[in-house]
Amino acid sequence: SPEQLHTTRNQSQPIMQHATALLLLLLHSAAGSLTTLKDDAQFEAEVVQDPVVWGVLFTSKTRDDDAKSKAMLQAAHGLAAGLGHLMRWGRADIQDCKAFASEFNVRTRMVPRVLLFSSRARMADVIRLEGEPTEDALEAAVRAALGDQVSDEAKWMKTTLAIGGKEDL
Repeated sequence: SPEQLHTTRNQSQPIMQHATALLLLLLHSAAGSLTTLKDDAQFEAEVVQDPVVWGVLFTSKTRDDDAKSKAMLQAAHGLAAGLGHLMRWGRADIQDCKAFASEFNVRTRMVPRVLLFSSRARMADVIRLEGEPTEDALEAAVRAALGDQVSDEAKWMKTTLAIGGKEDL
């Protein structure tokens, strides 16, 4: 009957709205986003302890307005969206994450600086860019640093360093 059809249609609208919202959330998380690392504890928990490769842009509130900082931040946002299904990206202010900035020798005069955390060991590679800091240049530098460690088929996982030869395993 027309009344039943109308009632069924009204009941399905909230379900469709919920499904649409869930789909948008899944698409956003699959694409990735730039995580703001608010302090050393969050940096440790999310970057260091995560088995997935991380790229972290170190910045300074005192230098956020300069052209290079703005360009690097835009490139990092672009890569977080473009490579978010393969690796994770974060932004850490050197004042908020003082212990990690110190541990990885990042000083105010050096920012913006991207570090690549591709190993389970407490070490990182400095990503150096030739020329303008663009999304393409940053992606090329990250892929070059990772080499054959990664493919575009699955999440990029950090390597585990082994000491000794095969017979020691």
